[in-house]
Amino acid sequence: MIEIPCTITDPLGLHVQLAVLLASEAKRWRSRTTLEYHGNVMPAADLMQVMMHGIRSGEDIVVRVDGPDETTAADAIRKIMATF
Repeated sequence: MIEIPCTITDPLGLHVQLAVLLASEAKRWRSRTTLEYHGNVMPAADLMQVMMHGIRSGEDIVVRVDGPDETTAADAIRKIMATF
């Protein structure tokens, strides 16, 4: 399992456009990708679950990638999360 911690720096927080990028990338891989926020763990590929938490700027999240292609998937997800 690979953990990717991230502090949201976008002034709008984890808004729809960023959430769509994360969900789309998570769906591309066979590995399971989850997002943890304030103790709540949700599938990163589930756009509605990610959006309903209203993650704001300055808050911390952790994305976890676990599975057969986790290294490649985590690298791709890190690139996207650099824009968060």
